[in-house]
Amino acid sequence: MREKRRLRHRAMTIAGSVLLVLIIMMIGIVFFFPENLVRHTLGAQASNKIGREFAIDGPFRIDWDWTTPRVHAEGIRIANTAGSADKNMVSIKSLDFSINIWRLLSGRMVIPELSAVEPRIVLERQDEKNANWEFPAFSKANAAASAALPQTRRDFPILGEMRFSSGELVYRDAVKKLDVSLKLDTATGDQERREFKVSGHGTLQGQNFDLDATGGSLMMLRTDRHPYPLDLTLSMGATKIAVKGSFDDPVQMKGIDATLELSGHNLADLFYLTGIPLPPTPAYKLSGALKKDADTWGFENFKGTVGGSDLSGNLTYETVNDRGMVKANLFSNKMDIDDLGGLIGLSPKAAKAQDGEQQEKAAEQKASPRLLPDVPINLDRLRSADMDVTLKVLQIHAPGWPFQDMDARFLLDNGVLKVDPLKFDMADGSVDGSLKLDGTKDIPDVSSNLDLKKLSLKGFFAGTRFEALSSGHIGGHIELAGRGKTLADVLGVSNGRVVAVMSGGTVSLLLVRAANIDLQKAPPLFVGPDEKTEVRCAIADFKVDNGVLTSQIFNIDTTASNLSGPTAINLRNETIDAKIVSQAKDPSFVAGQIPITITGPLKSPSIGLDPVEAGKRGAVAVALGAVLTPLASIIPFIDMGVGKDSNCGALIAKAKADAGAPVKTN
Repeated sequence: MREKRRLRHRAMTIAGSVLLVLIIMMIGIVFFFPENLVRHTLGAQASNKIGREFAIDGPFRIDWDWTTPRVHAEGIRIANTAGSADKNMVSIKSLDFSINIWRLLSGRMVIPELSAVEPRIVLERQDEKNANWEFPAFSKANAAASAALPQTRRDFPILGEMRFSSGELVYRDAVKKLDVSLKLDTATGDQERREFKVSGHGTLQGQNFDLDATGGSLMMLRTDRHPYPLDLTLSMGATKIAVKGSFDDPVQMKGIDATLELSGHNLADLFYLTGIPLPPTPAYKLSGALKKDADTWGFENFKGTVGGSDLSGNLTYETVNDRGMVKANLFSNKMDIDDLGGLIGLSPKAAKAQDGEQQEKAAEQKASPRLLPDVPINLDRLRSADMDVTLKVLQIHAPGWPFQDMDARFLLDNGVLKVDPLKFDMADGSVDGSLKLDGTKDIPDVSSNLDLKKLSLKGFFAGTRFEALSSGHIGGHIELAGRGKTLADVLGVSNGRVVAVMSGGTVSLLLVRAANIDLQKAPPLFVGPDEKTEVRCAIADFKVDNGVLTSQIFNIDTTASNLSGPTAINLRNETIDAKIVSQAKDPSFVAGQIPITITGPLKSPSIGLDPVEAGKRGAVAVALGAVLTPLASIIPFIDMGVGKDSNCGALIAKAKADAGAPVKTN
């Protein structure tokens, strides 16, 4: 189902070719030359044929038999290409095999027994044009592979008992940045039990893995009367891939009827085994049908869980080109918003994370005073494959947020990721648009273009005492562009505009009066009945310059009060500095018109009163209180309701013009 599996299959088949060609050459010379001439003849003829040194440095013996002679050789080696870190491409401490000579003369390869001690094969691709398994004599027609490699099950040599002891297969690919070292501890065949077993371990991209496989007998590998059964498990830490089923043609890997089970602590770890760039996730478990059509692997009708979310769908991975192509249609009935955090660099919550690194990162993010994720974008993974993935979520579980569902398409082409369309149904409205990340540069460019359409104000107060008193819709537009290796870096230097507009509707009068510091009317409302007031218009228009949002317009105009004031949000250092002034439209005897301040880090801002203004009025109150009645001490806080209606039409028109895009509110 992946490019690396294809490469490893190629490595195994090339390794098999090398061994089979070697044995065929030895057989041809062994049975037509005396023993005392064999070592020299083999060395000279084979070296001349492959253009590299071939030698048998140790003892060589033939146990002659008219039906199945046996051959024993030690110190077999084939030199590697120049510049390799390994002197030999092939080295075998000792090789023993028998051959049915009469079947060989009739054109059938029958090897009743084969045993190799410490066989080591090193396969290397230095660049696009050079690989150490390419020999001058076989380069164009690939004669070695054609002669030795089986093309069908019937072409496969008839093998009896085969044993490898302390074997090793090394595959290095500088083009794919792949380095595989596979140790074969045992490989045995048993005709009576009709079973073939392989177990081993190795490294893949610096990660240790273990392999266990059980299949049908070697005789079944050749016959096509029955599908060939295979049970394979590959483990890399907590990541586990299990395949169980059968192959109509195991040699060409065709006619697959098998189940594929995937499980682990983090979907992103599958990159080491598949080359597919997936986001970090909580623990997952998925199961479906494994299929293959030509060079395309399929994971069909799979279903399972990722964190607290269900996930199902179909996925194909095409490996015909150097870059893999992933196509998938994913579906979730209910998805936890936390499980999507990996898309923007957030680690799963500590309660869900099973991976030690994820738990540590989750703890760091929780303890950090910063709000925005600072996990670097992995550009190497982003450039490793192409993708066309759709994700549809029927219900999003997001406590405290009015998210409803999600529909997105992820297009990854040569390191450029586009999420288009990206749509969240939210508060009975929608947030939709597109995102783009250009990962072809060392410092990627990121841009977003999102529209807020008919978001219900009621949805943001769902489950609170203010829900029944809220109505109206919010519209807006978000357009940002920046550069950086993390989301925090991108937003910290971003430019653009953020606009939100509400025209008409109602809101809790308590919220307005609390903002107005109405000392006389507000306290009873906290325990008594609430009322609602009409919203004439609410406009927040921010220009974003080098990561700093500065309010061009910030105005909330209700029939009871008018709230406005300068607001600045610095995304680089993640701070906010706002001073909101509320002007009541009806005289309030004890309404203190002291600006409300919102300052400090975005993750935990402080909300209070302007200390300078409060200090001034407080000093006067103390002075008056010293010489006048107690009533005089509150005179400095009295304001006679100077608030006026805003020119909503003009403000909305300006916000639309500044945003450069239509802003829909109703």
